[in-house]
Amino acid sequence: MVGFFSSHALAEIAPGLASFLRQSQQSLRLIVSPFLTEDDQAALREGQLTAASLAKRSLDSSIPDANALAQHTLKCLAWLIAEGRLEFKIALMRDALFHPKVWLFHADSERAALHGSANLTAAGLGRNREQLSLSRSWHSREGQLVCQRLQDEFEMLWGGGDDTCITLDLPRAFRDRLLRDYRSDSMPSEADFRTLWHQARPDLNTAEPPNVTVRPVEFKIPEWLEYRAGDYAHQGDAVDAWLASEWRGILEMCTGSGKTLTAMVGAHELHQQVGSLLVVVTAPYNVLIHQWCDEIAQFGLRPINMSSCAGSRGRGKEIAQARRRLSMNITPVEIVVVSNDTLVSSDFQSQIGTIGGPKLLIADECHNLGSAGFVESPPEMFDYRLGLSATPVRQHDDEGTGKLFAYFGKPCFEFGLDQAIGRCLTPYDYFVHFVSLEAGEMEEWRELSEQIAQHSWRIEAGANDDYLNNLFLRRRRVLETANAKIGSLDQLLDNEDLKRIQYTLIYATDKDPNQLDRVNAILTQKNLSFHQLTASETSDSKLSARVLERFQSGKLQVLTAKRVLDEGVNVPQIERAYILASTTVRRQWVQRRGRLLRMCKEIGKTHAIIHDLVTLPPGTIEGEQMDEDAKKIIRSELERIWEFARLSRNGARTGGPFEQVERLRTALLGAN
Repeated sequence: MVGFFSSHALAEIAPGLASFLRQSQQSLRLIVSPFLTEDDQAALREGQLTAASLAKRSLDSSIPDANALAQHTLKCLAWLIAEGRLEFKIALMRDALFHPKVWLFHADSERAALHGSANLTAAGLGRNREQLSLSRSWHSREGQLVCQRLQDEFEMLWGGGDDTCITLDLPRAFRDRLLRDYRSDSMPSEADFRTLWHQARPDLNTAEPPNVTVRPVEFKIPEWLEYRAGDYAHQGDAVDAWLASEWRGILEMCTGSGKTLTAMVGAHELHQQVGSLLVVVTAPYNVLIHQWCDEIAQFGLRPINMSSCAGSRGRGKEIAQARRRLSMNITPVEIVVVSNDTLVSSDFQSQIGTIGGPKLLIADECHNLGSAGFVESPPEMFDYRLGLSATPVRQHDDEGTGKLFAYFGKPCFEFGLDQAIGRCLTPYDYFVHFVSLEAGEMEEWRELSEQIAQHSWRIEAGANDDYLNNLFLRRRRVLETANAKIGSLDQLLDNEDLKRIQYTLIYATDKDPNQLDRVNAILTQKNLSFHQLTASETSDSKLSARVLERFQSGKLQVLTAKRVLDEGVNVPQIERAYILASTTVRRQWVQRRGRLLRMCKEIGKTHAIIHDLVTLPPGTIEGEQMDEDAKKIIRSELERIWEFARLSRNGARTGGPFEQVERLRTALLGAN
C-alpha cells in the first residue's frame, strides 16, 4: 500500500518481478492513490464527482505518451491485470492524502514488511534518496507485531476501507481502455524488451538492457545422480521394469533405496518418449509433500505445491496456469504435488481432467491408497501410473490390495532390506530388552481377550465393526504402554554417556499420549536436549522444518515421536533408536528400520543401533507355566523380533538377538 504509483515502476523492478512471476503463481495486490489536486479533493468532498469517476480521471491522465518502450511497459501492465497476477485497489480520503509506503511479503505463516518513505514510482525506486525499515515476523516479537499490524491494516483497506479512507476496485472504464489498447494474447517476451530497449536508446546501442533473463524450465537428470551403476544401479533396473510394464506398476523398494529419485528418473524417461507431460505426485503427509518439492527441484522443474493453495479455488487457479503453460509450450513438463485427500476430491479430479495430453500419477507410500476413499473413486484420467511402497501389500486387507494392484498394476520390481543393507543402507545392531507386564496389566489383557473371544464369530464372518476394533486396540495398548517400559528406558539411558548422546530417536505409542509425556519427562530430568515430533508439529511445516534442522545439526540430542516418522521422512542422521511401542502391522517394522538405516557420510555414520523394548507375560523368562493368553502375547512379539534380528549385524553373537529369539521359542515349546 503506497501513496503514489506509476507504471514506470514496473520497469524499475523488472528483473525481480520477472523472477517472481516465473517462480510463483501468486498475485501482487496494490492499494494505491492517484495524485489528487486540491480542486479534486474539494470536488470529492462536495459530491460533484463520484469517487469512481474521479479515480478514473486521475489514472487516465497518468498514462504516459506512447513511445515504444512506454508501450511495452503498459503492455506488461495490461498482461498482468488480464491474467489476474496484478490486482489494484484505489484508495481515496476525503480530507487528506493516502500516504503509506508499505511493502508486505509472506510465505506460509511468515511475513516481512518494508516500510518507510519509498513510493511505487520510478523516482521512488531508482532516483530519490529514500529510507526503508525491514520488519520480520520470525526475527523478534516487535517484528511480529509490526508485520501483523500492517497486514491487518492492508486487509481492512482491501476489504473496502473505513470511515476515513475508502477503497475501490480498479475503475472498469480505465481497465477496459488499458486492455483494449495494449492487451496481448501472449506474455511480453524478453526479446520484445531487448528490441524496444535498443530502439528507445540508440545512443547506447551496444549496451545491454537490465538482465531480465529467467531460467527456462528444462527437465533433466542431475549430473551427480548415478542410477545405472554402483550401489544404486537398482534404480535404473526399477525404471526399466516399469517401462517393460508399459508405464504402469508398483516399485516395491525399501526405505532409503531412493524411491523418489527413481520415480523422477522414470518420469524423465516417459517425458522423452511422449513429450509434453503433466505429472501429479501424491503423498499421505504434508512433510512428505515438502520433501518431494525439494527433490523435484533438483531435476530442473518447478513443482506446484497444492497444500499451499487457498482451497479449491486457489488450486483451480494454479492448475489453469499449468494448463496454459503446457498448451503454449512455455514449459515442457508441469508437476503438481498434492495430498492423498486432495487427490480423491472431485473438484481436483475435474480440474486435472481439463488438461489435455499425457498425464502421469506418482503415488508415494501407495499402500495408503488402498482405503475406501481412493478405490471407490480412482482418478481414471491418468494414462501412466507409478506406485511407490516398501510394503504395497495391505496386511489383513486382500480386497484393498487387489484394487490397488488393479489400478496401478502389480509390483514390477522389488528391492528389499536384505539387498539394500551394505549397499545403500547401513548395517545395524539390534538389542532386545524384555519387560514384564504387571499383574493388573496382565489381568486387563485377559479380560479384553475374553471379550474378543465372545465375538470371534464376527471375525469368522468377516465383519469389521467399531466395537471389535476398539477391543483389539485396547488390548494392544496394554502391551505398548506397559509401565515397566519407562523404567527400562530410564536404565538404558543411564548406561550411556549422556553428554555424548546424539542423533537419537525414541518411539512411543500413538495409542496413549501419557507414555510420550513420561518419556519427555525422563529426558528433561536428565538434561538432554530434545523435541517431540508428532502430528501436531508436522502440521506446521515451518515448525517441523526448524525442529529437524536443529536435530540434524546436532543442536538437539533426541527426537521423541509417535508414528509420524514411520513413512517417508528423510532424517539420515539418526544413529540410535529406542522403540517403546510397535504395532502388529508389518509395514511399520519395515518403515521404521529403513528410516534408521539411511546413510549419512556428513556425520561419519557407519551403522545404526536399535533398542527394542518387548513386553512379555509375567514369569516368561523364569520359565513359569503359561496359559493360552500368555502364549498369544509371545507369538505377537516373536515375529517382529525375528524380523529385526535376522538381518542384524550382531544377530549370532553371544547373548545376541538370535539367542533371545530361541529363549522365547523354547518358552513356547515348554509351555506346550
